[in-house]
Amino acid sequence: MKLTLCELEEQLMGSSDLPSAADIEIAAVRTDSRLVKEGDVFFCIAGENFDGHNFAEQAFEAGAVAVVVSQFMPELEGKQTIMVRDTVQALGRIAAYWRLKSHARMIAVTGSAGKTTVKEMLAHVLSGSHSVHKNFMNMNNQLGLPLSMLEATGEETYWVMELGISLPHDMGELGPIAQPDMAIIHNIGPAHLEGLGSLENVAIQKSSLFKYIRPEGKALCCKDHELLWNAANEISTPVAFSSQDETAEYYSTLLHTLPDGSGRFLIKAGEETAEVILPTCGSHFAENAAAVTCAAHQLGMELTEIAERLSTVELPKQRFHCHTHGEWTLIDDSYNANPLSMDRAIDTAKHIAGERPLVLVLGDMLELGEEAGCAHCDLGTKIASVKPDATFYHGMHYAEVAANTNGSTLVPVNKPAEFLNGIHELGLNDAVVLFKGSRSCHMEDYFNALSSDINRESGGNKA
Repeated sequence: MKLTLCELEEQLMGSSDLPSAADIEIAAVRTDSRLVKEGDVFFCIAGENFDGHNFAEQAFEAGAVAVVVSQFMPELEGKQTIMVRDTVQALGRIAAYWRLKSHARMIAVTGSAGKTTVKEMLAHVLSGSHSVHKNFMNMNNQLGLPLSMLEATGEETYWVMELGISLPHDMGELGPIAQPDMAIIHNIGPAHLEGLGSLENVAIQKSSLFKYIRPEGKALCCKDHELLWNAANEISTPVAFSSQDETAEYYSTLLHTLPDGSGRFLIKAGEETAEVILPTCGSHFAENAAAVTCAAHQLGMELTEIAERLSTVELPKQRFHCHTHGEWTLIDDSYNANPLSMDRAIDTAKHIAGERPLVLVLGDMLELGEEAGCAHCDLGTKIASVKPDATFYHGMHYAEVAANTNGSTLVPVNKPAEFLNGIHELGLNDAVVLFKGSRSCHMEDYFNALSSDINRESGGNKA
């Protein structure tokens, strides 16, 4: 980021009256006072647990050149303070200004499941021949997106940013900040229904991203989700990609599974096709590959180059990350869960297991509102159809899941130690074990417990 204090004040206040503001170049924008260093500007954000206004003086002591506040603070008299109505909105305005000042092309990615993976894959593919900036992990909301954008130098060729929404107004706030040159919507599913209400509304809200595309920009959309495709076409004429329609201009499909759990995929752009090995054998991953192929090709890359870059992709941590421990395969998909991603993860884990034992270690799927009960009953039905050797379940929706498991072994657990005792009782020497649940369930703790236990028993050796 290359902004002066004068520019920041003019964007937020309409004019600048801070002494020497035009000569003060901002080092960075911070919302965590513990990270403030000399030359930074600190935005005081009032969160659920902490109010940044309580740390304004600490920010000045750490070297902040100014703080942005939304309340009168007489204790800061004589210090460079900028008063605004809403500090979160102010942060967004500064990011939007920086976005227009930069010459980078913004690529915005959204979807119900896998948007972080698509963002990481596309950033990796493009970085082979271009400079690329992306948001860290899933910093994709009204705080994470602006902060990610403000961390860019402005000299990159592309910014690849994911946008996450959970409430009806979210895209209306994120879209004007991102103002994408290209927008990608790669799927929809029953996620964040507590705030968005229905799958139909998920489609409407996700597709509204297309309203904020800059002139001459491009809209890309998966045509395999009818509600999404229809909603998108109400706003734009998107370029279509698919993992189901092999006649689509951009298409991908899983060809076969390899012994290590990776998969050989076909990717297609126009009349050209190529094969590529990707680090998972999930058939749903073809949707991601199709999205990335479509975006990269539309940005001018040849299919052979796209395939070459895809072959070196690594999945983000806790996103269906397969770990081999001797005869065990542990799948860490613990970052988050909704009905769409849960269903796909279970199917893929079953596919990887083949004739080997399969153990599911699952947690609640949250933010589903009135649909939560039905969604967890459906999860029980899914478990019954897959017939794992055992399922260990953490969360308050155990009863709904258990109601439909049809006799399949379902064990409630509250902590990793209980899970370890239970899996030891199964007497397995090898298995495929899937760990998945919503973020607050901390299913990674269960993964780490079994991983450490297997390493300890094998003397620390990992295959």
